[in-house]
Amino acid sequence: MSSTRAFVSFAVCSGFALASASGLAAHVVVVGTGDPKLDVPAVQAAVDQGGHVVLRGHFSFDAPPTIVPEIPGLPKATVRVSREVTISGADDDGDGMATIERGQVPFEVEAHGASVIIRRLHFLDPKIGAIHVSAVSGLTVASCRIEGVEPGSPIGNTAIGINTSSNVPTPAAPGAPERISGRLSIVDNDIELGPASSADNNLGIVLFGAGVPGAEIDAQIRGNRISNVTEPGINLRYVVGHVDIERNRVSTAEVTGPSAGAFVEAIRVVNTGSYRIAHNFVECRWSLGFGIGVFSQVGVWPEEQAVVTGNHIVMSPPEGAVLGQNSAGINIRGFARGNLVFANTISGYARNALSILSFPLPPAQTGVPANNAFVLNRLEGFSAAGADILVGDQVLNTIVIGEGSVEDHGVGTVIVPLP
Repeated sequence: MSSTRAFVSFAVCSGFALASASGLAAHVVVVGTGDPKLDVPAVQAAVDQGGHVVLRGHFSFDAPPTIVPEIPGLPKATVRVSREVTISGADDDGDGMATIERGQVPFEVEAHGASVIIRRLHFLDPKIGAIHVSAVSGLTVASCRIEGVEPGSPIGNTAIGINTSSNVPTPAAPGAPERISGRLSIVDNDIELGPASSADNNLGIVLFGAGVPGAEIDAQIRGNRISNVTEPGINLRYVVGHVDIERNRVSTAEVTGPSAGAFVEAIRVVNTGSYRIAHNFVECRWSLGFGIGVFSQVGVWPEEQAVVTGNHIVMSPPEGAVLGQNSAGINIRGFARGNLVFANTISGYARNALSILSFPLPPAQTGVPANNAFVLNRLEGFSAAGADILVGDQVLNTIVIGEGSVEDHGVGTVIVPLP
């Protein structure tokens, strides 16, 4: 049998797949029917086998979700991915993308100790999100299109979410970061969040609570196009390991969602983690908010030694907007130490091009940034409502090298203007 290829055909509620086996390899093709009563069980049966699953054509997941995630508080989903598998899309001609229409969280990945690959799928109008991941050891989501996420969750509608907590992780409730490990690649995806409303918390890519000492993550979020977000387009919190955020294009809506609060950014990195944010293009159209934000709100999880370099941020708030200290191209705040903001370009209009602030405000314990640096950033084409660079109250030992006016309320600030 080792030199003979066996073909097995089977039907699942009239949705069908072809499976071939050679040795231990498996290859399954599932053809969409457009009927959720057929498509959902056919896809579930195929991914339950593992191996390589090819989805071909047009699928409908427009049925009530039945999958209850293992982590309490996460929304129900449509299909559970629980073992090592590659899911690839193809159109009717065998290449391009497969389309999965509607469905609440079409794929919930709970693959303990296993790697999962999802690529070339077009998610059309999914509810709450397209792909949620709460357990995996190695993940690739590549070359997918996510179009028009339908709101449905009070904690946020997220196109691609890697999350081991049902909410923002805190030291008192950190989630289960040990469930996520290995190499994570979210690359070359096209995410359009659909019509924006100030009633909706719409996010692009989220990574909350991933990696532990001895099982760190190594992640890349690269080449994604994310538009029409009302909260961060890329949002990372409480990571153990390294993350490269590179060559993404993020464009916000003009409005922010109800959970945005006074501080929100198009690209956000928070708490622990080694971050490199490089060569991204960000258009921030909010009246309050930052293009890129690096911060921590809790002292036991400081944000340290992030590198923000080579990014181009365009600030374009609505005409007549009132701009306060929560308006800047790049912001550092709170328990943040030793972070470098180097050789970025900020254009457009905001309160400041660059700012560094103590955060949060009393009665919470206030984090005072220390030993951070703004070096050789370019401000051509930028107009500030205040100073180009703001160093806030009590901020310690900030180094500012380069062009732009500085409003300094810090302690030990070193300012080296260009000659």
